[in-house]
Amino acid sequence: MTTPVTLTFRHIPRSGGLESIARDIGSRLQRLNERMTGCHIVLESSNDASGERGRYVVKIHLSVPGAQIHAESAQPSGEGHREPRSALHAAYENAKRQLEKLRRLHARNAAS
Repeated sequence: MTTPVTLTFRHIPRSGGLESIARDIGSRLQRLNERMTGCHIVLESSNDASGERGRYVVKIHLSVPGAQIHAESAQPSGEGHREPRSALHAAYENAKRQLEKLRRLHARNAAS
């Protein structure tokens, strides 16, 4: 069963290209945990005082049985990314690490 991916764009015009990448990320995360029951991806941009586009941040919220995973793309400095695709990739990698950690934890608990 495929979990629907919901998308929210904040301060970013909706783009078919970004939407396609985000949906692909949702599908890849679904393959990592087939029991996923929810996937919500938020793409946002901060605007500076002049209205110029600032940095991009992506947040991914996943629901899996027994856990909620919240991953985002913020860099170690706390800043967003210059490109929305970079932010999508960083958030995906963060969510992927968390899903893999959860899988290892469940495997270790099952072996006990």
